[in-house]
Amino acid sequence: MVRTFLGYPRSNGTVGVRNHVAVISVMDNCNPVTRAICQAVDMTLPVTTLFVRGQYGHDLEVAFNTLAGMGRNPNIAAVLLVGLEEQTTEEVARRIRPAGKPVESINLQPHGTINAVAEGTRRALKLAVAASAARRAPCPVSSLLVGVECGGSDTTSGLTCNPTIGAMADRLVADGGSVIISETSEFLGAEHLFAARAKDEAVGKAFVEAVVRLEREAVSRGMDIRGTNPTQDNIRGGLTTIEEKALGAMAKAGTSPLRGVLAYGEAPAGKGLHFMDAPAPAVENLTAMAAAGCQLIFFGTGVGNPIGNMVAPTVKVCGNVNTLRTMADNIDFDASEILEKSAKVGAVGDRLYDFAVEVASGTRTTSELLDIRETAISRFAPTI
Repeated sequence: MVRTFLGYPRSNGTVGVRNHVAVISVMDNCNPVTRAICQAVDMTLPVTTLFVRGQYGHDLEVAFNTLAGMGRNPNIAAVLLVGLEEQTTEEVARRIRPAGKPVESINLQPHGTINAVAEGTRRALKLAVAASAARRAPCPVSSLLVGVECGGSDTTSGLTCNPTIGAMADRLVADGGSVIISETSEFLGAEHLFAARAKDEAVGKAFVEAVVRLEREAVSRGMDIRGTNPTQDNIRGGLTTIEEKALGAMAKAGTSPLRGVLAYGEAPAGKGLHFMDAPAPAVENLTAMAAAGCQLIFFGTGVGNPIGNMVAPTVKVCGNVNTLRTMADNIDFDASEILEKSAKVGAVGDRLYDFAVEVASGTRTTSELLDIRETAISRFAPTI
């Protein structure tokens, strides 16, 4: 029997698990107007940014493509772009239009902030009214693309939450869905093990090259993290080396074959498990996954990390009983029974899979309800 969830079918064949209007800042100087519009209109999400003004080359292309990717995300029913001037705003708009959803824009320079907020509010209202007519319908889980992430890792992460996410990911892939794992630096020391799962030599080589490239860049900057663990909360949680951390982090990917290697924010062309070459810090990584089209993200945490993504609901999974007590407000799924009651990882993974279907069908996550969400696009060059 094909497992289904209640989602929002889109005209381009994708399926949303949420039905929002994204109000997207095209530059950092537009953020106050973006937030003011969203405060006035229900069903809207503020997607803010830093920089853009003064970026150039590949770095600017990544910024444009990431902003547009979040606008194209299936969870977004329509988009209102808030820009400074028409030309730059159009660079983002033209990247969203192929998704077939309504895209409107308002620019500050001809209006000033007060008039821009007023006109943007009117346009956002119109888009939200139209989006509110959508109704949830049964959709196959094969239409889901999920991201898997970890942060605030400790010794329980690689034993509980991460393998639980991996078991869920395996089941989703077996049912025809897709999964993205990233955080390139967190494969250091274990890259050969993950590369061995590649569907062919070319995919395995592309993955290893991404890890080696990052390793060389870190060393060139005098930041050799090989054999060490650079993050203080991870050290406090009992992780001693980057290799040890890598083995636990890799567990989020389950056991499915690696089908492809993606650039930052790039959407996969096919089904199955994919690797995205993206930085490990949570907000940047979650942003890249949302830009790639992930409708949901599953975030394993040991000592605790509360942040979620603005566009893709983020499910926090934890197996540390201390964190489950001290950060109960920020955890969505308890995986502690693996250590505390000798529960099987597969059984807990099945339970997480069922919860994934619930969240896809409308159950809200803690980061959504508390609005603990942020957006940050990675930088690849200095501003001029």
